[in-house]
Amino acid sequence: MGKEHSLRKKILFILLGVAAVCAIFAGVGIVAKRTHATTVKVIPVMDLDQGGYFWEDESLLYGEVTSSVTQKVQLVEDAIISQVYVKVGDRVKPGDQLLTYDMTLKQLELELAKLEKQNLENKLAQARNRLESLENGGPIEDPSDDYTPIDDGDDDEAYHSPYLRAFSQLPFQVAAAVVSGQMQQPILYELLDHDSVPYRGTGSKEDPYCFLCIGSEEGVVVKGSFFNRMAGYDAAGTEKEEGREACWYRLEFHEDDQIADVEDPDQSLLGYYARQGNEVFDPEEEKTFTLEGAGQTDDGESVLTATPEPDVTGPNPEIDEEEDDLEDDYWEDDEEEEPSMTREEAIKYQKNNIQAYELDIQKKALSISKLERELENETATSTMEGVVTVVGDPHTGESDGDGFIEIESDDGYYIKGSLGELMLEQVKVGDLITGEAYESGNHFTAEIREIALYPSTGDQDYFSTGLGNPNVSNYPFVAHVTEDLDLENGETADLKIGSGQQSREGAVYLDPAMVRAEGGQHYVYKDDGGRLKKQPVTVEKTSDGYTIIVTKGLDSEDKIAFPYGSGVEDGARTEDGTVDDLYGY
Repeated sequence: MGKEHSLRKKILFILLGVAAVCAIFAGVGIVAKRTHATTVKVIPVMDLDQGGYFWEDESLLYGEVTSSVTQKVQLVEDAIISQVYVKVGDRVKPGDQLLTYDMTLKQLELELAKLEKQNLENKLAQARNRLESLENGGPIEDPSDDYTPIDDGDDDEAYHSPYLRAFSQLPFQVAAAVVSGQMQQPILYELLDHDSVPYRGTGSKEDPYCFLCIGSEEGVVVKGSFFNRMAGYDAAGTEKEEGREACWYRLEFHEDDQIADVEDPDQSLLGYYARQGNEVFDPEEEKTFTLEGAGQTDDGESVLTATPEPDVTGPNPEIDEEEDDLEDDYWEDDEEEEPSMTREEAIKYQKNNIQAYELDIQKKALSISKLERELENETATSTMEGVVTVVGDPHTGESDGDGFIEIESDDGYYIKGSLGELMLEQVKVGDLITGEAYESGNHFTAEIREIALYPSTGDQDYFSTGLGNPNVSNYPFVAHVTEDLDLENGETADLKIGSGQQSREGAVYLDPAMVRAEGGQHYVYKDDGGRLKKQPVTVEKTSDGYTIIVTKGLDSEDKIAFPYGSGVEDGARTEDGTVDDLYGY
């Protein structure tokens, strides 16, 4: 393949992303021209593979040479300053400590995010089980079908489960004990069922299972499946669970619905119901326990209290019996009603739930990664040799500068640039970059001294590896030129930085426009014996954000269609095409 054709092919790859945007948002161009096509053109993957044009072992970016750099230490969000080690006028060198944080609350935030992710993973497992049940003829309607999205904009609303909501409201001492493993997470229960988990206890009379219950007037609702488990049975109450015997348990009500003291949980106890499990109920039967009437004791002895019976509100028992009969008739009629959706609709709905939970889990994983990065910066150190010019107030977090602590460099030239977020896993402080300055023509090596914790916002004087890609956040970095060179202040430089990405045997490098994604699942439309097939694929993104690596589900011998084209769907007829066909050549 000649150089002219190679260059033309490379340009087509770059233009492909633009064509996709036009096709999606403007509805014009090559896609519109084929609205009435009866077949879909498929193109050999080997002609679309960008492996020959992507530098796997290094990434290209730009930077600016400067003789004056200010290190601006920004405070970690929600972290508490433990100690400041410098004052204005101090001279520092790389590695000198500037301040340390008390990261206890940040650690709690991380644990809470992990709990949220675990909760989402549990819901994903339930959704997959529901899908399997539906596909195998199970009941069409089920309360567990409801999907509740996470709300990253409001953490209090995001933790919608009682488990996570209780964690976020714990007293600091208790929360710290949970994080350190000294204490099981106390779940604040509004409803107890077969899957409810005690926060302490072994199930004996001396050490009963203890459950933290909501103390509102409505009380805690206890389902029959909970009583069944306490009696050693399965949720339905039909079979004994292997290795489980009847146990003692305690339903506790605490002041402000919180356990105040790790060492002495009874200190905040207002009342409780203590009993041994020995009854079997209908799993859906419900009984309500309230603080009013709960046992109280000052000597630590367990008080055995009976299960509350339903209130008899009518003065005439015969009327009450009639009402019971009416309720029975109501539920019988309700059971005979037709489902509100067909089985096919329920299956589709459950598949959408699964995709949504998968996406939420990915979002939460990113939040966890960010928190872990912040925790790695428990101690802020100087990244350059220079003089401290600003130090803020450790009590208020306020300062007279743009940063809480600022240091003016006086040790030679630096390079300022910006890394795309996809490079953060490969590029670390201490890595070396090489470059060539435009005006002076000097070649240099520089050591990365600092990478910002947070992405840049608005207009900044950093050069970006995102190359204008709006989907890639950019993180400013500063590197110190290691040689004594005659560079020009403010001149631009070409930079090369090792990305750590290695060649993957059998992988296919495509423009992202050729791969679609829904709910965290990536797929392509490939030719399968003259018909289109929606093919799931496993992918990785490259550091520049403009190439996607397909590592599983596709190979160079396949043919694929432009996935946003007209008529592109499972089963559509195919015909051979070329890269030129993408643009109507």
